[in-house]
Amino acid sequence: MARDLEQMMAQDLGPVPAVTPGFPARLDDAALATMVELREGFAFSAFFSEREWSQAFNDLMEHQRMPRTHHAATPLGRLEREVDAHYLRWSLHTQESAATLLALLNAAEAALLYDWEIAAHVWTHARELEPAPVAVLEGLDHYFRVIRALHIGAAITGPVMRDKKTGVIEVPPGLAAAAAHGFPDADAGSFDSEGALALSVLRGRVVLLHRGVEQVVTAGEEFFLRRLDVVRVPAAATLGHSVLGEIEVAAGSEITAGNASRLLLPGQRELVAQLVAAMRGPGSDAYRSVEAMLPFAYPRIRANYMDYPGESSRMMMLKFDGE
Repeated sequence: MARDLEQMMAQDLGPVPAVTPGFPARLDDAALATMVELREGFAFSAFFSEREWSQAFNDLMEHQRMPRTHHAATPLGRLEREVDAHYLRWSLHTQESAATLLALLNAAEAALLYDWEIAAHVWTHARELEPAPVAVLEGLDHYFRVIRALHIGAAITGPVMRDKKTGVIEVPPGLAAAAAHGFPDADAGSFDSEGALALSVLRGRVVLLHRGVEQVVTAGEEFFLRRLDVVRVPAAATLGHSVLGEIEVAAGSEITAGNASRLLLPGQRELVAQLVAAMRGPGSDAYRSVEAMLPFAYPRIRANYMDYPGESSRMMMLKFDGE
């Protein structure tokens, strides 16, 4: 397997086209029809739904076809190579790097395949990396915003449909143009609105990196740490959380949604464990409290689910993983 991976990555498939910062110029209505056809071959969910992903705790690459060792020097061939290489690294228990994840994401963009599940899957690997893979997180933000723009466009023109009799994919005329028009106002969907931490700076200052823009947050100010954000701490600082209280952060730290739980003290971890154990469904106080501190609570939720599988824990993990 390692030899196959080495041989696969030695292929020269040419440079990957640069990702433009705005809505992809080549993504017109015809390309959208091709995209819907293409995504069916990758077993990923369609762009028009954020919530199709139900493969909760399995690496999605486990469900892909067996990899090939040679790939065509085309955008699709490059994407297939990156997917196959990702599968082999998973099989070899080799951790992804910022470079390999960015290659997979950029290959999907070059092939004009915008798919919520691909991006959510990349996020599950990116969140584990240190130092924070800023380029990957910014690439994910752009990718999710294109998907959200497609949602906006489909809300205006109607959704992409497949004719039941002919099997032909029908893209409403003007969907891509409507999406391009809506892109400036598009956010990253639930990666902006869910799984975020509301924090305050009690002492010192931090630098919040959101969508490529740095914002200095000083004592007395509040901010949100979203799943695609990075917080840098130039000098020791104290953060505040409404439930868990004071959180000390060492100088030089980088905080992300993936590593935030490591900041908690034993007493705070115990409080999180108690809240997770008390979850009784979306209407309960404990459920709402845990939902508001997902990056802090996720490791405990996952451990709890492995010991005592339950619907509340499953729903929380899906929410954090990018359902």
